[in-house]
Amino acid sequence: MTIQSINISNPDKNTYISFTQSERPSFGHINMKKDEKVKEYAPKATTKDKLLAATGAITGVGITLAAIMKKQQIKNPLKVNYKVTQMLSMAAAGNIGGITLSSIGEHKEDVKRKWKEGAFQMVLTSAPMLLVDQAIKLCSKSKSPKINNNFTKIIASALGVFIGSTTAMAISNALRSEKETKKPERKLKLIDMIANLDDFVAICVLAKIPFANKIHIERALPVIYSFCGFRSGTGDRS
Repeated sequence: MTIQSINISNPDKNTYISFTQSERPSFGHINMKKDEKVKEYAPKATTKDKLLAATGAITGVGITLAAIMKKQQIKNPLKVNYKVTQMLSMAAAGNIGGITLSSIGEHKEDVKRKWKEGAFQMVLTSAPMLLVDQAIKLCSKSKSPKINNNFTKIIASALGVFIGSTTAMAISNALRSEKETKKPERKLKLIDMIANLDDFVAICVLAKIPFANKIHIERALPVIYSFCGFRSGTGDRS
């Protein structure tokens, strides 16, 4: 490993600690809010990004949840009856809220990255959800007991989740800029799979699996969508 000095008098000529097997710069004590190279490769979002993204996402989800409760004429958020439209509207509000608030004072390229992440999170949520919904409806319309049963619904739904997630990845990579195409294509991370927890909830709720109604796992949906909005607001740098 070789260490080169940093020219404090001229930040544009700064050099970074280099590694023999990697071209990624070291982020050491560089000001991550100002240095353009760090902005491009930084693995962490700033504190401002995190706070605003979280606030915006929670606010968006909260407002939508309040509207759903008003329409259903209930006062307890834990008793909301979720359908696909409510799930998708809440997911959209969380993403828009997280991106909009965290984009205040941000550079144009940073805002673009956040909207691209928002598109990815939204497709990752909506595509599997819609496929799950349609798969369950088709199974329910069948007069054959071999098709119209919970086991078949789960299998068909799982296939929908796989196809939907694959579609989200394809769209995400298609939205990459010319500069971003030089980097490896994005792949699903473990943290991205949190967005698919709502698909598991949908499978259980829409298929009317007995244990799902007993433990009410759909109550986690506002938290899931708030987290997705947070991810969008931090531009996949959380």
